[in-house]
Amino acid sequence: MNAKKASQLPLNLNLDNEAKFENFLEFDRHSEVITELKKGSPVIYLRGAASSGRSHLLQAVCHEAIAKQKTSLFLPLSCADKYSPEFLIGIERLDVVCLDDIQAIGTNVEWEEAIFRLYNNALDTKCKLIISSDEAPHKLSMTLADLQSRLCSFPVFMLDLPNEKEKLEILKFRAQLRGLKIADEPIKFILSRVNRSLKEIMHLLSLGYSRGFFQALFFYQRILIYQINVIVLF
Repeated sequence: MNAKKASQLPLNLNLDNEAKFENFLEFDRHSEVITELKKGSPVIYLRGAASSGRSHLLQAVCHEAIAKQKTSLFLPLSCADKYSPEFLIGIERLDVVCLDDIQAIGTNVEWEEAIFRLYNNALDTKCKLIISSDEAPHKLSMTLADLQSRLCSFPVFMLDLPNEKEKLEILKFRAQLRGLKIADEPIKFILSRVNRSLKEIMHLLSLGYSRGFFQALFFYQRILIYQINVIVLF
């Protein structure tokens, strides 16, 4: 597999078009990890729970590589059962490889060996390798001790879950990207009535439900304004 062929693998066609650096609301604690992802170490281990933004950032790295005419691959290992480990053969020739959810292939010796070979080959080809998980490297359930040892040698960057105030700011930010300016109270109203994980919030925005979602926000905003006017009058 040559670099050109690897860069055209179907998974990169499925990158979330909104999962870019400019669509990621950066708080102070993110500055170091984003700097590293853009320019830093040739190997990076990104740790964070679901909804922490790690999958977004891995895809953002691939989008940025594509924008710079570089080759890249984003592979969610949660889908590894759909592919053979041979899928990884030759991808060290790419400029950037991002493997998301490495915990998903724990105890799968064939995948572990394939990733171990990828790591060793990437050192020679100068391929930037970014691996993410919801666990620290030493807590992964790897059968291959050599792979776990290599992962423990990676610089580790932690992504914390957003707090309630940050979720509010993230939703307002994503709304603004769509040209919408929404007050805090309608957003709080909606958040109190849906699954409050950031993943679910982004799902509402990204998968065609956003139109009704924002209509509900504006409707509630109008109700609030009406109630305030009534209070003032009486």
